[in-house]
Amino acid sequence: MPAYPLTAARRDQICSALSRLAGGPVRVTSEQHVGHESAPVTRLGLDRDIPGIGSTVVAKTRRVDGEGHGGPAFLRREVAALRTAASSGVTAQGIHVDDDAGVMLQTDLGEWPTLQDVLLGDDPAAAARGMVEMATAVGRLHASTIDRRAEHQRHLAAFSADVETGQMYVDGAEHWDGIEQACTELGLPSATRARNEVTCLLARSTGPGPSSALIHRDLNPTNVLLTDAGARLVDVEGSGFGHLGIDACFLHYPFPHHSSPWGLLPDGVVDSADAAYRTALADGGAHQVLDSYGQLLAEGAAIVLIGRISRLRQVSRPDQAPQDSWRRRGQVVQQIRTFLQLAERAEGLAAVSDWLGALRDAMIARWPDATQPSAPLFPAFVEEGPLSR
Repeated sequence: MPAYPLTAARRDQICSALSRLAGGPVRVTSEQHVGHESAPVTRLGLDRDIPGIGSTVVAKTRRVDGEGHGGPAFLRREVAALRTAASSGVTAQGIHVDDDAGVMLQTDLGEWPTLQDVLLGDDPAAAARGMVEMATAVGRLHASTIDRRAEHQRHLAAFSADVETGQMYVDGAEHWDGIEQACTELGLPSATRARNEVTCLLARSTGPGPSSALIHRDLNPTNVLLTDAGARLVDVEGSGFGHLGIDACFLHYPFPHHSSPWGLLPDGVVDSADAAYRTALADGGAHQVLDSYGQLLAEGAAIVLIGRISRLRQVSRPDQAPQDSWRRRGQVVQQIRTFLQLAERAEGLAAVSDWLGALRDAMIARWPDATQPSAPLFPAFVEEGPLSR
């Protein structure tokens, strides 16, 4: 049984909402828990086909405790994102929300393999195609929302309640203070030298500008469905308006905060995905983004990397299981290496780059498992040979 089953009260509320939309009684005939064990997401089969909706819907509810991850702010962000992204064609459509009941309904995208399924499979062509499809979907999301910050804000403001709890990559000076303190405590290269650049960078992470649109913020491979009409993005409860590079850099890292499994991509797959993302931006009319694409990508990569480095204390713990310490340390080192490559195309990140280069070297010297064994490819690409990056 899922940790957060759909309650009878919420089921009744859902039937009432669907009945109003259908103009007649609607009953739920089947329930299928989807997502991971602790995700309160249920596919509902209905006793009739509702025009524009179909005979199945997906219900998302708040977790039972209503606090922390999966609490009210997460559900509200998902509602606002689906409304803003409706014209993108790469997400489900929002159907109904009852904030008091903690219930939202969206159209059912269907049962499809996730990007993770193909990355863990044995078909490199399918996995490469999945990455390209994800990149295209992300580009379409960004291009279709780049000038719609005010609309998105209206959708959030309609709740007159918390919509910020749990957002990623929106940290400020206090967050950086913690990183500086961790470096001092652990005897790692001082992060103080990068403070001024980082302060400006974090201010750009959520602020308005030509590099701002609706971003997903959690592009791990389980949140991408590979349908016969292209990739579709799900689980947008962490979304918000922000720096496009925060999403785009996941095509290069990739998925640095996705703990299990850890895998990298061959260079050719990364290049193809990056090209597909840029093509989607161009096709969507977002040419102003392409004019400074190298800068955008490096800034986003830095913002995401700073979020990862905030875990230095955990990375340094001597009581970790060997597999965990290898993965956590190796992910940070690999991510720094990738950022430094991207930063060569950008301006204004010299101090951040210098500090991160020193941090990488110090981590490798202190923790040999940060590079040994070397970073693995995702299973679909194990026959492709070693990485060259």
